[in-house]
Amino acid sequence: MEVPNLSRDFLRACQSGDLPRVETLVSKYNIQDWTIFRHSTSGDTALHVAAREGHLNIVRYLCEFFDKPDYKIDVANKGMKRPLHEAAQFSHSEILKYLLEKGADADSLKRADWTPLMLACTKTGSEACSCIVALLEAKANPFFRNKDGWTPFHIVCRSGDLNAFDLLLNHSAKCIDAKSNNGRSPMHIAAFHGHQPLIERLAALNPDLLNAKDSSGATALHESIKGGHLAAMIQMIELGADTGATDNVGQTILHIAALTGNSDAIRYILNNKLIDVHTEALFNVTPLVAARRSNQVDTIECLMEFGAVK
Repeated sequence: MEVPNLSRDFLRACQSGDLPRVETLVSKYNIQDWTIFRHSTSGDTALHVAAREGHLNIVRYLCEFFDKPDYKIDVANKGMKRPLHEAAQFSHSEILKYLLEKGADADSLKRADWTPLMLACTKTGSEACSCIVALLEAKANPFFRNKDGWTPFHIVCRSGDLNAFDLLLNHSAKCIDAKSNNGRSPMHIAAFHGHQPLIERLAALNPDLLNAKDSSGATALHESIKGGHLAAMIQMIELGADTGATDNVGQTILHIAALTGNSDAIRYILNNKLIDVHTEALFNVTPLVAARRSNQVDTIECLMEFGAVK
């Protein structure tokens, strides 16, 4: 029976967690297959929206009331996203565990090659960690790489949850060795986002990460300045980071601070005489030239205070 707006009404009821309304619609219109109801733009099904919103009652109903539901557990939307991805991304651990028990593929890939474990690692807190634990127990692969070459461990170093960091590292110590497609290590990412507890832990586990370079030649110290994290920069210097390291075009951390308008970093570097204010990168580019090219007015004034020549 075709009924105007039945798809909309069914999806809305599932999204709001209104089980009596869902049951009424199923009974009244003899719905046999809920996967035919989809959002026109995303292709999301009722199981997607219920998993996203955290409605375990709806998820159970969709998976248990209808005949032969197994093939529907991993139903994909237009972006190849499964309900398990939704539960992982929004840290609904009970729903995630339930879907895994029902046979959901722990390593299913959505667009851009993101796994549920990667999405769980984007969040912080106890529920996110519960999702990570459940996925690892279900044999999710912690070494899968998305289209940018990021592993779940890279993503944890971006989100900054120390408990999640430990969960992955305890599961496999090799996580720390992962590099993205552009050569970024977990330390590069933790530094860019200013996650000092993770920086300390990474440096203790592998001091070489402090001075490892990505494909552009940048070290984690460069990245901390790009991210505007002075405290993380100082922390890494105290841990032994090479303050004179240059990237592929000869830029020091002083050049990066000048380019990004980070006057606080410039003052720290020059007050502590870490780098000469006239240091040149390739093509005779000084920090002052770099600041002018990016039109950093405050930075230009700061450099001139320390003797940079016009």
